[in-house]
Amino acid sequence: MHTIIGSGRLFLAVVLGAAVTAGPALADGPAPTRAQARYEVKFLKGMIDHHAMAVMTAMLCEDRAVHPELVALCGQIAATQAAEIELMQDWLADWYGVEYEPRMTKGMQRQAEKLAALSGAEFEIAFMTMMIRHHQAAVREGLRCVDRAYHEALVELCEDIIETQAAEIELMSGWLCDWYDICDD
Repeated sequence: MHTIIGSGRLFLAVVLGAAVTAGPALADGPAPTRAQARYEVKFLKGMIDHHAMAVMTAMLCEDRAVHPELVALCGQIAATQAAEIELMQDWLADWYGVEYEPRMTKGMQRQAEKLAALSGAEFEIAFMTMMIRHHQAAVREGLRCVDRAYHEALVELCEDIIETQAAEIELMSGWLCDWYDICDD
């Protein structure tokens, strides 16, 4: 497991190898204003990194979770977000001529290492708690994206991120309550 956490290139190869192939991005050029272009590039890079963390921890979850429902959700998260990483990389290249590989901060690596040290119920609680917070951040960024992005395809992706991750937050919150009596009031 340390190899995947420690090596961004190996991680990316695993992620992209497991990814569902995304459809081709429309190569319609950069956003018309400098501010919109700057926003889109920053958003895409940040969301690629954010998704990479989710994929890495979801793959760990597939090996560590004990409830089959959570294992299935983790597989879905890994596949969906890996495909979205590839799509966003394509858009960066097509629209802005930017090649970008996911970057894991030291904080992300430490968080993944802490999860890797857990198992069973302890792992599930820590994973779902972390992923709920992680998804909440993506939903907030997705809402900003809907208001600020120029490319319609990017706006649509952000709407999908909001919808999908909000549903996953609700699902995991329910499981935390049902399985571990950790309930939102």
